[in-house]
Amino acid sequence: MVRRTATDGWEGRSVIGAADLRAIAAQYGGKLTGRECVIPTPGHSPRDRGTAIRLAPGAPDGVLVACYNGGKAEALAVKDMLRRDGFLPPRDAIRARELTQAERDAIHRAEAERERVKAEQHAKAAEEARQRLAGARPADPGHTYLARKRIAPEGLWQAGKWLLVPMIDPDGVLWNVQSIPPEEGAPKLFHKGGRTKGLLWRVGKAVDRLVIGEGVATVAAVRRATGLPVVAAMTAGNLPDIAEAIQAKRPDLTLIIAADDDEPGHRAARLASLRTGALIALPGGTWNG
Repeated sequence: MVRRTATDGWEGRSVIGAADLRAIAAQYGGKLTGRECVIPTPGHSPRDRGTAIRLAPGAPDGVLVACYNGGKAEALAVKDMLRRDGFLPPRDAIRARELTQAERDAIHRAEAERERVKAEQHAKAAEEARQRLAGARPADPGHTYLARKRIAPEGLWQAGKWLLVPMIDPDGVLWNVQSIPPEEGAPKLFHKGGRTKGLLWRVGKAVDRLVIGEGVATVAAVRRATGLPVVAAMTAGNLPDIAEAIQAKRPDLTLIIAADDDEPGHRAARLASLRTGALIALPGGTWNG
């Protein structure tokens, strides 16, 4: 199927069909399973097909989008991406009509079912993460990744060749593990179907100051240089929410954002600072340089 432009080809219709779903799967490296396709969530590994797009004739544009490794904001961002790439009708082409009560009920049931499935997947991944950490050992200081990044093994575990990063919520509950391979450029992996939103990795006990950064290597380098307690938000998109959650629990702390030196990193740091009043530190290069 040829992809539409943002405005062409939608005359007389306002929803997508099975052929469109196949095209979406092909375009974004996903796969088709019945009346839905799963694609990688933007910002995650291409192997992590955490976003489901399901045909829903009762919905205004014919689909429901759920991000199992994100939330409503990520789902809306995926819809915007699909609309921008011509897979969903432009907003002004969607039929202006009131949904029937039956259609609204069907949408609510579908959303409730997705939340139930997501909760089950999160719980299963959390149990797998606990079991994997239980069988792991403290990370070898000579691990290839640690040597390349010039960081200490503090707070990290190892299973075979993989470094394991425990991912907890602000209350300290383990939900997932990030697995880091020794090979440079190889993808970091999360447990399939596991939660990532709102999770962090932390090292050190915060007394008056806490540094929050995006990735493990960034904050480990900051800790090596300063000795300060650190938290990794794991993704740029997670960083503002993590800063806000920590401030809510510890309003006495001075928060410092160790920003990655790229546009997503700067944007996340600015947003975190606006929400919390956190200070921003920029490396003028890379934190591991």
